Amino acid sequence: MRLFLLPPAGASAGVFRAWPDELRARTAGLPLDTVPVELPGRGTRIAEKPLTSLPALVDELAREHTPEPGVPWAVVGHSMGALLGAAWAARAAADGRAPEFLVLSASAPPWLYSTAADLIGTDEELWQRVDALGGLPAVVRASPLARRLVGRVLQADVTAAARYRPAGPEPVGCPVLAVRGAEDPLVDAALVAGWSALTDRGFEEVELPGGHFYRSGLDDLLPVVAGRLLARPGAPGAPSTVRIRTDSARDAEAAPVAAARLLAQLPARWRTDYRSTDGAEVELHGYAPDEPALRSAVARALGDPALRAWRLSGDGGS
Repeated sequence: MRLFLLPPAGASAGVFRAWPDELRARTAGLPLDTVPVELPGRGTRIAEKPLTSLPALVDELAREHTPEPGVPWAVVGHSMGALLGAAWAARAAADGRAPEFLVLSASAPPWLYSTAADLIGTDEELWQRVDALGGLPAVVRASPLARRLVGRVLQADVTAAARYRPAGPEPVGCPVLAVRGAEDPLVDAALVAGWSALTDRGFEEVELPGGHFYRSGLDDLLPVVAGRLLARPGAPGAPSTVRIRTDSARDAEAAPVAAARLLAQLPARWRTDYRSTDGAEVELHGYAPDEPALRSAVARALGDPALRAWRLSGDGGS
């Protein structure tokens, strides 16, 4: 499986630097080639002029990266990267070379709404709006040179995304998983649901804690993508799933920390991961022998005093 990663506006492939090793660890035993895509004008291609046309970027993706027939592939795109991923997948599907699945993160269907249009403005206005979304690393904010370099790419990308308004959805020929942050000011749940028009092969929505860049950045998507890879045909069996809940708003805010502590107590060979369904409920899934075995192991792990606010969903009257 070749997994292509498409960054948000203004970003380089470096935002995915942790992904190859992390996905390899989370999907142990699965053949996986993780490919963070570098777009013009940034990272290793910083000497090139950034493009202000999203179709031109899609042309490049299709020409340079679409695998040869018979090679399984998939795409993960965040924000502008999701627009690129959907358009690229549709182009490939029309040529009979559709990906196996598509993950669209923090983006709205461009035929319904342009989130990039909300960001358009002077360089300073654009900078402030993207910074407010949590999309600018501290090292970039603190360096005038980095601001100039990132600023030219950011302006080009936002212009390209804002101009891209297709008349309607184009089928991608594969399952689609759409992800949003529960507090994302740009992308609400109704817009995310609109991505379902891309496919008749299966559509799923996932909501993660946090805003447009989630709580900790794009790495928060890793459990979701790893779970999707492990659910592919040919992966070692279907995952078992259980849920845990808390009635404490404070503990719900720290759900990822609690989930990580719990998972550390489960057998590594089960390759268990988590997915937050809302702040108060966390879905755990992994390759335990069966669901009762996973549920029993989770119940034992919840004996940890640090997890006393959590219980198995379905217990205690819920």
